Amino acid sequence: MAFTLPQTLSSSRALLCERNFSLLLGGQIVSQIGENLNRVALFWFVYLFTHRVEDMVIVGVLQTLPPLLFGWLNGVLLDRYSKKAIMIGVDVTRGVLVLLIPLLFDLHLLTLPLLYLLIFLISTMSGVFGPALYSAIPLIVDKNRLLSANALMQTTGQIGLLIGPLLGGVLAVLWNASGEMFINGITFIASALFLFFITFRESHAPLGERRHPGMLEEVREGFSFVFSSDRTLLGPFFFMALYGLVTGPINILLLLLSKKVLEKGAEGFGDLVSSFGVGMLLASLLLTFYHPRNSMKFIAGGFSLAGVLSLAIGFFSSFPLDLVLFALWGAAVSMVNPLSQTLIQHTTPPHLLARVLTVMSLGFLTGILVGMGLFPTLSTQIGILDSFMVIGLCLLLPALRSLLSALRRWGSGFLGQSVWETEL
Repeated sequence: MAFTLPQTLSSSRALLCERNFSLLLGGQIVSQIGENLNRVALFWFVYLFTHRVEDMVIVGVLQTLPPLLFGWLNGVLLDRYSKKAIMIGVDVTRGVLVLLIPLLFDLHLLTLPLLYLLIFLISTMSGVFGPALYSAIPLIVDKNRLLSANALMQTTGQIGLLIGPLLGGVLAVLWNASGEMFINGITFIASALFLFFITFRESHAPLGERRHPGMLEEVREGFSFVFSSDRTLLGPFFFMALYGLVTGPINILLLLLSKKVLEKGAEGFGDLVSSFGVGMLLASLLLTFYHPRNSMKFIAGGFSLAGVLSLAIGFFSSFPLDLVLFALWGAAVSMVNPLSQTLIQHTTPPHLLARVLTVMSLGFLTGILVGMGLFPTLSTQIGILDSFMVIGLCLLLPALRSLLSALRRWGSGFLGQSVWETEL
């Protein structure tokens, strides 16, 4: 379905004026700032304990692993019970868990294994929240505004990405690690308060009357819908996995690029990350008022552009040029999330939505883990610039596949025509 610019711009403005959505958006801005502040503060805490990079990598794994381990269960629970109650419970629980870290630290009771356990539990709670959020959006937003709602919701992540680390750096200078974690915990509690005042259009049968086929059968239903014979969601699943593959290790690659190639150090690394984040933010804002006619073709075009940009990054080694290229790169690849989420919300029955979103997130998280294991190691073998060229080729895979399909169709038509002419 196509939308004209005035219609969608007016629709987006009206969406921001709706009480329920504005409360959800405001709560997510606070929550995402806390989420990104949490990453800075946790790395700082680990540094205080060990001063070892290896332990920081463990933190990264602990933040990614729980959704992969428990995602199948999360989707079932979200489809069975109230999403509002679960989201509030998740925010309050992770707020309390985060507040335990500075409390135990100040009481000299915090050990490294205990810190790892708390990080794992916080990440487990965060893994529930993502599918809950995007399965709850259709409960407060009309279908014709879902893309604008998803795009605006993605902007909260980009705002958090830009403000959270900056706030963390300022607090690290003005305060201490305990102060950072305390504010982080408060942001999750504040997010729960926003959710408390939102009205969701969800209905459930009384607890005693609910009948479920069994947890494993419900999990199978979610996977079956994604990988069904009509292949409607296979495209979004592939693009989400590819998105995770190339963006998962991006911070490590930007650090290596700044340090080893551009020779700009930590300051250059921060500038590159900010440039990437600004591009993603602008793309999210664009999709709040521009709705492409064909989402999958639009995503494939964005990935193709990002592939060309990655090849250019690998070919050139100019810091000012790289700032521009990474802003465009971030904008090109980040289109996939709101467009895919909208397609999923439109095509999935409400009783399956959380499970389907969870399956899609498993593809994304698997891509992150593969990318984290592949590209940093590859950069030490062939160099960081050549690694970006490999990423570029990966991003061009959808375009190459489409080109081969077009050539195959053209070849079939040409051969068919030749046979016809010969018969004449």
